[in-house]
Amino acid sequence: MALLHLFRRWRGFTLIELLVVIAIIAILIGLLLPAVQKVREAAARMNCQNNLKQLSLATINCADAHQGLLPPGLGLYPNTNPSPNNGQGSAFFHILPYLEQQNAYNLTLQKSDVTGRNVTATGGAMPTYSPAWNFLTANVKNLICTSDPTAMGTQGSNSGLSSYAINGQVMQVYWNGYNRYPASITDGTSNTIFYTEFFAQCDNNYGPWTDWGSQLYDPAGSMAGNLVPNLPVTGPGSLFRSNIPNPAQYCAPTTTASYGGAFPANYGNATSFHTGGINVGLGDGSVRFVATGISGLTWWYALTAQGGDVLGPDW
Repeated sequence: MALLHLFRRWRGFTLIELLVVIAIIAILIGLLLPAVQKVREAAARMNCQNNLKQLSLATINCADAHQGLLPPGLGLYPNTNPSPNNGQGSAFFHILPYLEQQNAYNLTLQKSDVTGRNVTATGGAMPTYSPAWNFLTANVKNLICTSDPTAMGTQGSNSGLSSYAINGQVMQVYWNGYNRYPASITDGTSNTIFYTEFFAQCDNNYGPWTDWGSQLYDPAGSMAGNLVPNLPVTGPGSLFRSNIPNPAQYCAPTTTASYGGAFPANYGNATSFHTGGINVGLGDGSVRFVATGISGLTWWYALTAQGGDVLGPDW
């Protein structure tokens, strides 16, 4: 009888009890999910900040190794005049040896200059390090932000993707001359942006140069400034965009380029896929998260290297 009494005391859950348990679990999941998403976003933001720090430090080390000469946004380097074994590419390419990618850089040496810029006075091509035309196939993790949904896959004929852009006010296209570090950064290295976040590509059509990397804010003629009307963007209108809800819509081509292609109307602005702001790498090797509340004028002051501007309190 005692054994039978014991069996009667053990029974299953009722339907109501089961529903209550399920409801409690659902509520807990609902409460935890936003927290998990915030943790993931914080981790992604830290990943991007670390990348930008490495890019800024590599640029400083690169300049130090070449008597203070900063790499150009695009052009010959480290010799500003054509010479054997010169590099021809963007700053992202020139700093590869300082990102522990010396071997990848070395593999791009070509017997003749495919760009047609590193040539002798009589037009003879000289051996050139150049990533153009897919000669560079390295996977450089420092160039990809995990928050950038456009950084997946390949970029048409380009050699690589980058979730960051070069500040053309500091590292200009080669035909406008070369800046020196830190002498040319008269506004202060800690007050001047070297790199910003930017979308890696849009529908495999709008993205970085074939020699790896996008360049913004260069009035001397960046990719956008040369080919697309009303760009590059300067002044308060240069303010970045963040928390892009729909990359495909953001990248919709609305501006016809002079060579017949099309670019997004807002191609000339830095872009962040983070919530509430954008990461930037500064000239002293530090990184800053700039909030969306910053004014366009303060943002522009942080981009200029020699404007004599004082950053506002919103910086």
